[in-house]
Amino acid sequence: MTAEVRVSKKGPSGGPTAEILVDSKVNASQLGALIQNVTTNKAVLSAAGLRACGGCKSGLDINIRDRFQEVIQVEV
Repeated sequence: MTAEVRVSKKGPSGGPTAEILVDSKVNASQLGALIQNVTTNKAVLSAAGLRACGGCKSGLDINIRDRFQEVIQVEV
């Protein structure tokens, strides 16, 4: 399973946010494993401005969204 993770140091709540885009066919156990991987991934935590701490997963808001079938980019 592959997921797209978008990271922002300042999300809607003001803190670091990881937005995970997944296919609609993802089941609960796969989603749990994916969240575990994201919260312990040093590249994700570094991009969010957090330190990689094995025992602590706080400080990173996670938003899970269905991946759109078609994305249209519009120039403004």
